[in-house]
Amino acid sequence: MRQAIGRLLSTRTSYPISASDIRKWAIAVYFPESPPERFVGAGGPDAPLTAPEEFNPFAWAAPGKKPKKPDVSAAFLENQLGITPPPLNTVLNGGTVVEYGVPMREGDVITATNRLDNYTEKQGKRGLLMFSSMKDEWTNQRGEMVKRTTSTVIRL
Repeated sequence: MRQAIGRLLSTRTSYPISASDIRKWAIAVYFPESPPERFVGAGGPDAPLTAPEEFNPFAWAAPGKKPKKPDVSAAFLENQLGITPPPLNTVLNGGTVVEYGVPMREGDVITATNRLDNYTEKQGKRGLLMFSSMKDEWTNQRGEMVKRTTSTVIRL
C-alpha cells in the first residue's frame, strides 16, 4: 500500500467562475448580513470580483463529469486505486487542514488534483488504526495555488 502514496485519485476542472456564481455564494454565506462589496460589486474585466475563500467552483458541476454514486465503504481509497484494501471496516473523520493561496476571481478556471498523501498505522485500544490522508490541490489557469485541503480518515 505504501507504493500507492502520491498516486492520483481524481482530477476535475471547473467551468469559468462567473460573477453571478460569486455573488450568489457570497449572499448565501453572509446571510442575513450583506456581503462585502468585493464579492457583489459590478465585476467585469477591469475589476473582476474576488470569491470568498470557501467558494467552491465545483458545487454545481464540472465539465465532462457525470455525478456518480459515491463509494462510502471503508475501502473507498483502495477501490479508487485498484489495490487490495486492509481488513478494516470502520471509518472515522480524522480532520481537515485547509491552506489558502491566491484568491479565486471572476473568469478563473480551477483545476483540482486529489492524491493519496500518506498512510500511517498506530496501535489503538481496539487494535490497529490506519490513518489515510488525501491532498486535494486547486490551481487556477495561471498555475497558482488557490486552495490545498488535506483530509484524514481513520480506519479501524
